[in-house]
Amino acid sequence: MNDLTLIFPYFDDGRSKSFKFPPLGIGYIAAYLRHHGYKVKVIDCTFKKMEDVVRDACQSRVVGIYSMLSMVKPALEIASALRERVELLVAGGPMPSAYPQKFLDVFDVVVQGEGEETVLELMNELDNGMKLERVKGLHLSKHIFKKTVLTIQVNGGSHIFTGQRPLIKNLDNLPFPARDLYDNDLYKQYYRRNYGYTMTSMIASRGCPFSCNFCWRPDYGRFYRFRSPENIVDEMEEIRYRFGYERIWFADELFIANKKHVIRLCQEITERRLDVLWECLARADLMDAEVAKAMKRAGCHKVIFGLEAGDDRTLKLMNKQLTVEQSKKAVYTAVKQGIKVGGFFILGYPGETNETMLKTIKLASSLPLDYFSMTVPYPLPGTKLYEMVKDRMLAEEWEKPLHGYDHRLLFKHDFSIDKLKYGMWKAVTQARLRKKLGPLYIFLKPWELYTDHKFKKMA
Repeated sequence: MNDLTLIFPYFDDGRSKSFKFPPLGIGYIAAYLRHHGYKVKVIDCTFKKMEDVVRDACQSRVVGIYSMLSMVKPALEIASALRERVELLVAGGPMPSAYPQKFLDVFDVVVQGEGEETVLELMNELDNGMKLERVKGLHLSKHIFKKTVLTIQVNGGSHIFTGQRPLIKNLDNLPFPARDLYDNDLYKQYYRRNYGYTMTSMIASRGCPFSCNFCWRPDYGRFYRFRSPENIVDEMEEIRYRFGYERIWFADELFIANKKHVIRLCQEITERRLDVLWECLARADLMDAEVAKAMKRAGCHKVIFGLEAGDDRTLKLMNKQLTVEQSKKAVYTAVKQGIKVGGFFILGYPGETNETMLKTIKLASSLPLDYFSMTVPYPLPGTKLYEMVKDRMLAEEWEKPLHGYDHRLLFKHDFSIDKLKYGMWKAVTQARLRKKLGPLYIFLKPWELYTDHKFKKMA
């Protein structure tokens, strides 16, 4: 019998060949609890079936289930199946943190924000009297009122919040994620089969000091904290030499928020002669030649910028605090140093016009990007984007379509989803043709103008 089982409810249906990574969040919690003497199991559903997950999770006193926007339905399904079969059901992650009440009809407890210290104290209380109201960072449901001694007022008779827990200040004090509990062999097989190399993820920091209107951060907020270079490279060495991964994806919200820190980290990697390639997210206005040179020397293979739009007015609507010129400069700076570059774009942000969207399409397809992703705007709870469109919301959650990989509009938009998908197709097609034809692409200018016209005419 395990003390705690932690579940990541993402089920791969085999339709997508996108990058897949083991769940770092619950890996950190597992390591932290194990460090304090608890027996912990991780169930990553990526390569599993629902019935196997439910069966395995029953062998535990407490079950914690992670949830984000795209995992609400499977998280609730698993919890419902386990409702009467385990001692305590705990929800955590971005969606439960933002909307605890949505989960408290099924779960006993919601952990808000960072989970390491909160879950440890929760487990300690289970062993010493069940006074869960003493644990900061918990939403307690009506299901456990009869199990625990409450000394604080119940909110409306339905649930209580025990109060905000401060964020962890020193990330070096946390043990590395419990990677031995992941299905490493299955992830390696997936990457070798689809990409010809192996890759896994890690984080060097938490939080982001910027406030883009579409960005959702119920876990870490704007309080930016980074680990020491020595601590980060220690984990990189573990990933490379103990677990045998060839590449690392830094899953930080913003890897290069602090220039001095990034350069120190790159120096540490270089001095240790670490044989691993890595990739990261970055802001265009924080990339310069000095940073790019240091990153390339330290093994940076690719950097992905959140460029978002090809129009300055749209970037202001997003509160991106970035200009198109800065985006272009950053891409060319990184490419000049031999780093591959990717870009994220949003098409159809509220307030956009045909002209601004065509600017985004042109920018995405004309920059020397190794890869770019273009999506419709998703209004996530707690963001300013959500506040802009909350009266037009059609659905609160994103669910993967039964067929294909279609984008889905969660709110009533000024433009149709067909128009936006046509714009995305146009951007990808233009980019491919430019790469294939080089200077000869000029002869396709009439096609580009025709598709511009067709895009404008679509509703």
